[in-house]
Amino acid sequence: RELQRGLRRLALVRRARLVKSPAEIAYIEKAVELADLGHRTVVELARPGMTELEVYGETLRAMMAAGSESPALVHSFNACPVRDGRAVGAGHAMMGRKKIRPGEFLKIDICGVYHRYHGNVQRGYFMGDPPSAMVERVRKAAGAFPVFAAEVKAGMTVGQVCAVMRRYYESVGLWSEPGWGLGYELGLSLPPDWVGEFYFNVRDERWLDRVFEENMVTNYESMFNTWLVDTCVYGRRDTRFLSKTPL
Repeated sequence: RELQRGLRRLALVRRARLVKSPAEIAYIEKAVELADLGHRTVVELARPGMTELEVYGETLRAMMAAGSESPALVHSFNACPVRDGRAVGAGHAMMGRKKIRPGEFLKIDICGVYHRYHGNVQRGYFMGDPPSAMVERVRKAAGAFPVFAAEVKAGMTVGQVCAVMRRYYESVGLWSEPGWGLGYELGLSLPPDWVGEFYFNVRDERWLDRVFEENMVTNYESMFNTWLVDTCVYGRRDTRFLSKTPL
């Protein structure tokens, strides 16, 4: 009986967390503003010769000076070699004393945090003039975001959203490539992770009847060796992405 009562309480908490109040959305909007500040700091300061830790430290200092808090998951600041126009790197690898070199790709995955509410923004930065193949791949992957914003809305099922995004990725030739388009719930989080319970992937073949609800908040990742992530709020007419950092 105690276990059943505990599970019922957990279900109530998960339900209350899933759909955000206006105040919660305002906190997440502020968190994304802080993440955008972090990316502006990267653009201004990151140069070949700096270590990953130096870039991370300066970015974190700027974000925290503006009011951001420690994230529930370690940020990702990794310099990766590039092969055939593709960055070669791990996911959430720890940043270290590695010096950034010309011709490398700097992958920055951060969350701004405001009153423990998280806003996730990831971008990639090439140290120099990027290969044309990389530019084209980023252009195609970035094109998923306006499609998602215009065509995905509250009331749609995961299956319907997967179908919309699959059509886009097929139209630009990315569907057959290794990679994914996925998202997970964001909100109030404590260590060890900022990932919420609701999760979807455009390659899903099960749990397709789950429904996106008004004022849910997730990230969306268009990751075909492109490292593009933004945070969005689902509405009745469309979906609103929050970051102002260019894709």
